[in-house]
Amino acid sequence: MKKKRNWPLRLLFIAFIVFLGLYIASISGYYEAQVGNKVALTDEAIRKFEEDVLEGKSVDIKSYVTKDNKDYSNKFTDAGDKISESIQKVLTDGIGGLWDALKVLFF
Repeated sequence: MKKKRNWPLRLLFIAFIVFLGLYIASISGYYEAQVGNKVALTDEAIRKFEEDVLEGKSVDIKSYVTKDNKDYSNKFTDAGDKISESIQKVLTDGIGGLWDALKVLFF
């Protein structure tokens, strides 16, 4: 006899585990700590910039700003962007056209 698997229950259980992980991370202050570290780095760069200006040194913005721009895009995110743009265009044009039709009929 085949054992019947309950997929929705398993999916719900996995979602609950993910929720617990994110909840614990938010309660423990992990995200705030990461943001605080970025602010501390920025404050250090501002202090260094001000010292260099007071000392009359040559100032270049590239030496004070760190660029941590990571590109996480892949074919799935690109496809998601295209799908969301298409849906937005269809909804915007559709609702705009519906509104124009209603204005013609009632106003």
